Amino acid sequence: MRRGHSSAPHVSMLDIHDAVDLADDDIALRDAPELRLSGRRTDYLEVARSVADKFIIRCLLDQTLRSFYGSTTDVMRLKAQQVEAILAAMRFGGRGPAARLSLEAHRGLSEEHLGRLRSHLEAAAREHVTLTQGVTRPEDAAEELVARLRSVPGLPLALLPTEDHKAEVVEQATAIKRKGGDDDHTKVVGGLKLAPLSVPIQRRRQMFGCMICCSMVPGAVVATGLCFFYWRSMWLLLVTYMPWVIFFDRAPWRGGRQPWPSLRRCFLFRWFSEYFPASLIKANPRADFNGTRPVLMGYHPHGILSFGAVCNFGTDATGWSEKFPNLTPRICTLNLNIKLPFLRELLTRLGFIAASRGSVKNALRPGNAVILVVGGAAEALDTKPGAYVLTLKRRTGFFRLALEHGADLVPTFGFGENDIYETVGHEGTMWYSIQRRIYKWLTFTLPVFYGRNVFTYNMGPLPYRRPLTVVVGEPIQVEKRESPTPEELEALRSKYIKALRKLYDEWQPRLEPGRETPLVIV
Repeated sequence: MRRGHSSAPHVSMLDIHDAVDLADDDIALRDAPELRLSGRRTDYLEVARSVADKFIIRCLLDQTLRSFYGSTTDVMRLKAQQVEAILAAMRFGGRGPAARLSLEAHRGLSEEHLGRLRSHLEAAAREHVTLTQGVTRPEDAAEELVARLRSVPGLPLALLPTEDHKAEVVEQATAIKRKGGDDDHTKVVGGLKLAPLSVPIQRRRQMFGCMICCSMVPGAVVATGLCFFYWRSMWLLLVTYMPWVIFFDRAPWRGGRQPWPSLRRCFLFRWFSEYFPASLIKANPRADFNGTRPVLMGYHPHGILSFGAVCNFGTDATGWSEKFPNLTPRICTLNLNIKLPFLRELLTRLGFIAASRGSVKNALRPGNAVILVVGGAAEALDTKPGAYVLTLKRRTGFFRLALEHGADLVPTFGFGENDIYETVGHEGTMWYSIQRRIYKWLTFTLPVFYGRNVFTYNMGPLPYRRPLTVVVGEPIQVEKRESPTPEELEALRSKYIKALRKLYDEWQPRLEPGRETPLVIV
């Protein structure tokens, strides 16, 4: 069963059969025209009812799909939805039905699931024809019906449970307001909101995973210092290791190393992702990411530490390999992180590369998806809970790389990225001016921020437990240009910003209900 699906009341096959006749009463298309299958006149509605009945039973028997259908409480509504979807597909062919999946279905859906849904749908259609009496050529009739259903690529999606709008709104709105358990009943001592000592073991595991992942960078710095100044027995190792890192090992700048799948699926990263929880959504489950062209993904917003990109692209805890089986992720990070002893070995085996022009150029090959946090440090300074200010209009190099390599551009947005920390020093304050000056001198900076810790909800270095959902948009095909002109760069930038705004406008109301947060692009 896929991670991320909550347990729910079990639906038996007897419930499905009992609901068939009642569900049919909810179907508006009763006077559907007839369908001729290999010489036999067949009623559309009769076929749709039979195929839907057999399809859902097959899905409930499939262990990998049971998590989608096992949580269904309104069986009659689901059956009516499926019958209408199949009916519309047979009547209107390639136009097909539109489906608005639930967030849980979006989060758990993968390429394997889509393949199984298609397979069960075709098997249900063939079974219907086989059991129907009076068909002169059953094999031809079955293929005729399957071909009609295949002509609607989006039909399998329309057969999944759709959203319960009211329940989704309440769940999402409640989650984004809380800080990992913080509520009106939290005990306050001296201004500190204390976390309870008695919590479920799974939350303790998640907190442990968060602590380990958040301490990797400072941990690498401390370990290096100890090796230099305290653990003298390690000097020989450092004398050989450091020159190799500095002068010989250029893999992070030459396209990166091959990621280790077992490391990307490590339980620590899974606990860290469940802490928020983090999730990865493919906006269009049928979008074609076949790996025949290089892909350049822009991640927005930067936030404080870009944990949305780390959880969803830097690890496989949220199902990257299942949603994008033909793409190897290459996540760009600061050169400083790549140069840190010990940490660099971990990052490169997770798929990280140096955030430099040469490194990105070497990584932009078919089968690779290079993920770049486009806004950088300038955007990080504008991080503020409940607001999204993106630095994009001045980022010409991002679009130049796409044109020079003919790489598909893909907008991605991390909803909740700016909400997992509180920041100090917003625009117009002294702190903001100081941070801007530091950015001009050093070309990077880190905003002053705070979160929570193990014992309190409102003070500490750890992020808040707030939903962190990354939505991946559809690829924008880019034609290769050896020397792109300013007009071509501006045209591509406008096209990308339009696609990014469309992605934001479609998903922000669902993932952040109750908020009217405008997307500001500077």
